[in-house]
Amino acid sequence: MKTPSQKNDQPTPEAPYCIRFYKHYAHSPAWELVPQALTYLEESGFAIGRGPQTAPISTDSCVAAIDEDGRAIGFITCDCGGESWNITLSYVLREHRRKGVHTDLFYALRDKAKEQGKVVSINCMTHANNLPAQAAFEAQGRTKEFIGYSYSLKDSRDGKEPTESSVAQSRGHSFEEMRMPEYLVEPFFDTGPDGLKSMQAFINEKATEGYEVHQVIERSTYEWVLIFKARAWA
Repeated sequence: MKTPSQKNDQPTPEAPYCIRFYKHYAHSPAWELVPQALTYLEESGFAIGRGPQTAPISTDSCVAAIDEDGRAIGFITCDCGGESWNITLSYVLREHRRKGVHTDLFYALRDKAKEQGKVVSINCMTHANNLPAQAAFEAQGRTKEFIGYSYSLKDSRDGKEPTESSVAQSRGHSFEEMRMPEYLVEPFFDTGPDGLKSMQAFINEKATEGYEVHQVIERSTYEWVLIFKARAWA
């Protein structure tokens, strides 16, 4: 049975689309869907990190599902540098969901990584409330390794302090006893003009809170994903 990347632009049996890989997503039809994807994440409450969800950087590669008219119906953008590839954004048009398009895209990306020979993992993040995405990832064979939490001091939309009911609603459950989370994730750490010195200062700050560095992932020249794990006390 052929994998999606071996279809070589042949339409799938389910729908007239093909999967193509582009070195830079800005040179693909997928770039037209990026604003729509960002709006969907914001309106659904699935944006990751502080503030609005940001678009992929121009050097990110992508796999795109292209219909008969040459238009993208879905895509995955990815930072394909180094031994670990990091998915930066994925989206499928609403009318084409639950038809295997996203799985075709991910498997095509996986096969492209296998061709390189040196890639050891493909990483991604999603919002804790994005249960459909989590279910799709696990069905594709991906392993959940961490989850991040945030504590809201103000509503990012109106600047007001959140009420108990609004916070409970955003969590999807009533208040429970506050526990120190095992993992903390800083998804968009910008080193700024001080470079790695600012990163080390941030790591030291987290150390005073009881966390040690678990994983550091480079997104771009100045932007990093920092994953901290609660220190095991003797």
